[in-house]
Amino acid sequence: MSTAVFQPSHVDSKLHSDWLYLHADMPPAKWGTLPSFGTAATWLGMHHSLRRGQSELEHLNREFLNQHLEWGNYRQQLLAIAEPHYGHLHGHHSLEDRHYFPRLRLREPRLQAGFDLLDSDHTTIERQLHGIRALLVRLQQAGADTADFALAEQLHHAVAENGQWLYRHLMDEEDLVIPMLALYDAH
Repeated sequence: MSTAVFQPSHVDSKLHSDWLYLHADMPPAKWGTLPSFGTAATWLGMHHSLRRGQSELEHLNREFLNQHLEWGNYRQQLLAIAEPHYGHLHGHHSLEDRHYFPRLRLREPRLQAGFDLLDSDHTTIERQLHGIRALLVRLQQAGADTADFALAEQLHHAVAENGQWLYRHLMDEEDLVIPMLALYDAH
């Protein structure tokens, strides 16, 4: 399986341009030069990992539905990747909601609406994860010998829809948060 990270070529941000005032001091072109031990670089690494996990799940669904992967292999691989991926996603969002976002809101009160948007995304993504987890339970209970194409199709659509939200959310979160973290780590 390819480990390349998929990022849609066009993802529409929901951020307002006036929320991006920190980009003047820390534009995305500088993010690659951030110290690897800094909070901003760690955050980017987490997001890279989330994109990779999402990409792997989408790849497996396409491979099975295009009949390039047998049911047993599809089922085994999807279950092996999905639980750690969605657990990581849930844990990452929980840490942001409980720890990072409240602190960052206090440091940059002008960005309250931006953090409200990110919080709303978390709620939507968690709702989607609930539905995906229910489908994964059905996949786990399905026999390893008899393919369930209807279930695979449902998983494909649920995972893809979640991916659309996730890719845009990660991009928006990075654009809002990474400049803050990088600039605060530097001072």
